[in-house]
Amino acid sequence: MKGLLKITLIATSLALSLTACSEKSKDAEPGSDNRIQVSAQMKSSELTDAAEQLVSPYTFMLADKVLDQALEKDSGNIKAQFYKNFLKRAMAMKGIAKRIAPLQKSAKQKADYDKWMTEFPESPLKSFLLDGKEDIHTYSQFADLIADYNRGLNEFRKFLKVNQNAELTLNLNPYVFEKEINQELVNSCTWTGENGNYDIHCSYMNVAQKKLNVADMIALRQMTSGEMLYWSFYTAYDASVVEKAFENDQMKNKSQKEILAYFQAQPSVGQLRKDHTLNLIPEIGSDFSAAAKWALQYQDRVCPKGSGSLNQRKGYLFKNGICADHGSADSTDKALSLIDQAMAGVFSVEIKKQGQTVDQIQMNLVQFVTAPPSDLKNIMPSQVDDYGVVTDWTDSKMGGLFPNGDISKLKQAK
Repeated sequence: MKGLLKITLIATSLALSLTACSEKSKDAEPGSDNRIQVSAQMKSSELTDAAEQLVSPYTFMLADKVLDQALEKDSGNIKAQFYKNFLKRAMAMKGIAKRIAPLQKSAKQKADYDKWMTEFPESPLKSFLLDGKEDIHTYSQFADLIADYNRGLNEFRKFLKVNQNAELTLNLNPYVFEKEINQELVNSCTWTGENGNYDIHCSYMNVAQKKLNVADMIALRQMTSGEMLYWSFYTAYDASVVEKAFENDQMKNKSQKEILAYFQAQPSVGQLRKDHTLNLIPEIGSDFSAAAKWALQYQDRVCPKGSGSLNQRKGYLFKNGICADHGSADSTDKALSLIDQAMAGVFSVEIKKQGQTVDQIQMNLVQFVTAPPSDLKNIMPSQVDDYGVVTDWTDSKMGGLFPNGDISKLKQAK
């Protein structure tokens, strides 16, 4: 349960590292509060500013509604589009706490679930998480939810790519980002003088803002792509057959040979989901390579003080710089070259044993992800030994991943 909530909370963090929430100070000035005013008479830009202050772990769903109003008045509002697309992953979690109730099957799970329901603070977030039906009964159905989340990630990724050159200034909610703003206050002062006579100069004008330019947009896109790539493998194939096989520990005492025989007897093991995103991997890989090369080319701008320096892009989302490790230029170039080869089609990979190259295998990742096997049964092992080690494969080419059938060579690598 905590893991699922963590997904939702992480998804609402704009900077991914600035999620510390704080309560309103008891010493706040009279008349000050954290209410956000919204009305139909407001301009699109004003509605966007209001929504921006609602982008927090407890109120992001309210921000989403206000952004709809802002975009209805001006569909070309880039800042509203930014937030709307950013929140799509979080909005996919609507009703998740109610929907997964059937998965709480053991007595302990039910007790933990009921405890969470009782203790979670009443808030728009709790209403959002409970706004659903108890309709997820299997982990395969839960994968449908993750697929929706992944599509939200992809929408944000595409937005960042199309609008890479957009320049935005974001206003931080002081109640959500209090820690970050206080840190910026500290970093906004400089001093001059000597012998105990110092003049202190502080500039607080922009401490509650974060700017984004092309460097931030590219870095944010790569972070989004990385998360999307992770979930793509979890949502590529239907796992209902595997899930059913391991229900009630029925495979607990079976040998690896017996487990393999069971799956070999099934008509299907894992069918390719229609909404899979494996076919986007080549695009994501090419984007990553281009972004890395761009960052290397402009290190003097995006990492002016060098790797490890703090606050070198003051006022920007990625304030500590977007730095490339120049410890080994050759290894960096080699890694990028390998990515480029992999995204182009067939490429060679060295097989090493005790640090020495003993052979090479040919691989074609693009073929595998753009035309993946329709069923995992088509590429599963055909034989295993008494220790569960694969000795032969149903398809030595693994659906085109090893075009020359080189999968058996992997046993040489140690």
